[in-house]
Amino acid sequence: MDSLKKIIKIDNLLKELFRKKQWEEKLGLHSVFENWPQLVGEGIASRSRPHLIRGTVLWVNVSDSVWMQQLHLQKMELLDKINRNMPGKGEITDIRFLLNVDAGQQPEPDNHPAKQVELRPIDPDQLKSFQRLITSITDDEMKGRLLRLWTKNHQRSVPLEDNSK
Repeated sequence: MDSLKKIIKIDNLLKELFRKKQWEEKLGLHSVFENWPQLVGEGIASRSRPHLIRGTVLWVNVSDSVWMQQLHLQKMELLDKINRNMPGKGEITDIRFLLNVDAGQQPEPDNHPAKQVELRPIDPDQLKSFQRLITSITDDEMKGRLLRLWTKNHQRSVPLEDNSK
């Protein structure tokens, strides 16, 4: 009979666990990821995005250094906007900005038809010469990337004739 007195409802146990671990507050802080455009506006959201939250510090990826400077100047205003619209008791205490070109707006699709090009082969002697040049590089990944970059740069592209005219 004593064991029946120790039975605790799972919902009460979870409520207590959430309270002790302050998970509800932390979940509220992370709503910034879902609501970024609404919190900061479409203009800023097109050039930045939240990256992570450490403690109560929000780290934001920014597309370029000009936007990073602009957002740094607006940091207090952004903090105020974010915290006013944050669900729960949680509060972001600081914003740090990271330069990340992938955070920018995706380029507009080009409506012009792509020109077809023919890639000419690379001169084998030039290729061998470049390969000898990079033999002193010990990092195989770096060596491979340099070779791919060199190859791409040295392939001479020639637009194909448009016979439809």
